[in-house]
Parts: sequence; C-alpha cells; structure tokens
Amino acid sequence: MFKQLSEGISRALEVTIVACLAVMSVLVFANVVLRYVFDSGIAWSEELSRLVFVWLIFLGAILASKEHVHIGFDTLVRRLPGAARKLLILASGLVMLACCVFLVIGGWQQTVINLHNQYPVLGISYAWLYAVAIVFGIGTGIAIIANLRGVLMHRAPEDDDLNLTRNIGERIEQKIDNVKVGGKEKRQ
Repeated sequence: MFKQLSEGISRALEVTIVACLAVMSVLVFANVVLRYVFDSGIAWSEELSRLVFVWLIFLGAILASKEHVHIGFDTLVRRLPGAARKLLILASGLVMLACCVFLVIGGWQQTVINLHNQYPVLGISYAWLYAVAIVFGIGTGIAIIANLRGVLMHRAPEDDDLNLTRNIGERIEQKIDNVKVGGKEKRQ
C-alpha cells in the first residue's frame, strides 16, 4: 500500500511538473512572439511564468529527493563499514529533516506576512510564492523519512545500495533494465 501511494504521489508530481513547464513555455513563447511581431504582450505572463517556475523547481526537488537523484558526495560513506555507514546516513537525514522543519516554519511565516500583498498585474497574493516552501519542506521531509526507513530496514549494510544518492550510471542502468522491447519488458 505504501509503495502504491508513493508511486501515485510521484506520478502526480511528475504530471504537475510537466504542466508547470508547459504553461511556462507557452506563456513565455506567446509573449515573445507578441512582443516582437505585434509590438504588444501579455502583461501578466511574466509574473505567472516566474511563479510557475518557482513551483516547478521546488516540486522537482521533492521528486529528486524521493528518487535519490540530488547531488551528493558519497566517497566517505561508501568506504565505511555497514554500521558506521548507517549511522552517518541517519545523522545526515536528521540534519536534512531539521532543515525541512525550518523551511516549513519560515515558509509559513512568510506566507502569513505576504497574505495581503499582491502581484501588481496578476492581482493574486504573494502568499502563493512563499507557500511553496511549506509544500517543499513537508514533501521533502516525507521523502527523507521514507529514504531513512529504507536505510534502517536494509538487510545488508555493506551493500552499495545503502546510500541516499545514486550516481548517474546506476540510474541509467536501472532505467535500461525497465525498457520495454517489442511490447515486453526487457529484464537482464
């Protein structure tokens, strides 16, 4: 059940990110064409594009945290024995969780402060801009907790999979294993 919920949330994040990118691209492209061809433009497109871009970045960071694709230095972690490796990963995860708590608190305070401030052209509250910190802090915190749960439940501490980051080569190999060939999944 947890895995299905996690996959559903990941899919929802992916769809939202794609929608944000599509909206942003259409708005910016239309505004450029209107500005250079017709000497006019969409007044609110710049503000909305900027707001959508901020949401796109933070939602992508949540997804990256869940998928272990943030940049990380694991040279030391990979050389440690199993118990020390787990301890270091857990300590790192706890520090990241503390940062998530600060993001949620600060995001909430900024959202409340800017609740009555409005974008000049869009006319919507600046709270929409700062609310992304709340969503990011909660979403990333949940992803970190799930990742730490995986580390705690891991049976073989010496295994190379015991990390919160994965290098690009490992991710490509994993995706290649799941490629469908001729309507059937290719498994190696």
